[in-house]
Order: sequence, then C-alpha cells, then structure tokens
Amino acid sequence: MFLDKIKSNVDQNSRKKKKKIDIEEEKLTQINNQLNWTKMKSMFLIGIVFTILLRIFGNKFSGKIIAKLTFIPFSFIQGVSHRGLEGNDMTDCSFFFFYIMCTMFLKQVCFNCYQRKV
Repeated sequence: MFLDKIKSNVDQNSRKKKKKIDIEEEKLTQINNQLNWTKMKSMFLIGIVFTILLRIFGNKFSGKIIAKLTFIPFSFIQGVSHRGLEGNDMTDCSFFFFYIMCTMFLKQVCFNCYQRKV
C-alpha cells in the first residue's frame, strides 16, 4: 500500500525516487522471504512434535475408549473414530480420533493468536 502511494506520486523524470522505491521493494521482498522461512521452520517443528506425541500417546492409549460421542459419526469417519477399539458401539471414541480433533483445534487457536499479534 505504502509503495503504491509513493509510485503514484512519482514523476517520470525523478530517478532518485524511482531508485528509492526499488530499494524499498527489495527490502519488502527480503522481509517477506524471512517471514515465510520462519513460518516454514515453525510448521515443520510443530509437525515433528505432534508426530512424536501421537506415537507416545498412541501406544499408551491403544485399544482404550477415550471418549463417548453423543452421536454416531458418518460411515466414512467411523473408521477413524473407532480405530483400534473392540466392539460395535460406534459412539466410542479412540485416542486417534480425539488426537486429530485436538490438533486441528490447537492449530486453529495458534493461527488466530498469531494473526492477532501481527
């Protein structure tokens, strides 16, 4: 936005202003690249942490009912929500389904908190 305002005010003959605009655009590009790199590193780290937590808690809660759903999930979700559990009660919730729901929620909360800071 700021650069667009400057560009609109620049005369065709003023080389100093054009050079200044080019320098500012280059700085903006560099800052964007740094921001994207930081986001990528943090997302990679979060992915590794969530994968490790899945392994640890998955082994601990394997075959145990973690929650009781108040509804019967759609058929294509039942495989995930009832994964590793014995029995036919589809309102039983496995750790894997609970973990997926929690990570989706946490990622959204973290994203919203990050957006408020920026």
